[in-house]
Amino acid sequence: MRPEARACVDRALDLLQRHSIDSKKADWPALRAQAHATDDPDEAIRGVIAALGNPHTHLVTAERASSPRRTGVPTGRLTGSTGWLVLPGTHARYGRGYVTAGLKALRELIAARPTGWVVDLRGNGGGAMHPMLAVVAPLLGDGELGRFVGPHGGTSWGIRRGHVRNGTKTAFRLRRVPAARSEPVAVLVDRRTASSGEAVLISFLGAPDVRTFGEPTAGYATANQTFPLPGGAQLAITTALMADRTGRTYGNNPITPHVVVEDALAAAIEWLSPKQR
Repeated sequence: MRPEARACVDRALDLLQRHSIDSKKADWPALRAQAHATDDPDEAIRGVIAALGNPHTHLVTAERASSPRRTGVPTGRLTGSTGWLVLPGTHARYGRGYVTAGLKALRELIAARPTGWVVDLRGNGGGAMHPMLAVVAPLLGDGELGRFVGPHGGTSWGIRRGHVRNGTKTAFRLRRVPAARSEPVAVLVDRRTASSGEAVLISFLGAPDVRTFGEPTAGYATANQTFPLPGGAQLAITTALMADRTGRTYGNNPITPHVVVEDALAAAIEWLSPKQR
């Protein structure tokens, strides 16, 4: 392995040993020897990640890091008397446009005076959770919504005065945010709902008048921290587990909705129907 490649591998291993939630169970001398015996640096890093056994930790190539995949923005429509808000995943780079489009869709639905809400997280593979939470903040209301629980403690996330906060930091300081809503909320998930998509789901869990529908999620309810590597690549390291407002901790296991059902939207609209409530 060339000296510059070995330096990159050693940097990655140092970061994994220092920050990974799985670090203490690893045999680091053996992992370093394994990595140094591998010619390809990416293969060496991925081999150590595989040995740690956390499916959410991953290497991001320089090409992908420089040009993250652009996804859609939130959309909304009224179906009967129900406001149906679809939240796709998003990268932090596109967060401002995501929030702008999402709040526009939300305001239009609020103007229609829905009697209930569907928050559709099906297919939401994650990315940045702050833009997603900023869009649905009025449906969540103020308060602590969840926590990141790591080996050395944790931090909470939630809504304060209509704005998303993570620990002591506030995301997307907007001048105008819609007022908090009190209508019931149905959250839709499927096996592709992952990572930050699961964080949005967790933010609703334990709230009154909330019910979840669909399939068990992907099972990536853990927090990743991203670190740069020489050459432009990045290392996304799992540093904590997610917990909901009740204190229940999640992780690399699927989250099962309250109602497991194939046609989640139909089941949710039926539950939200004023005649059923």
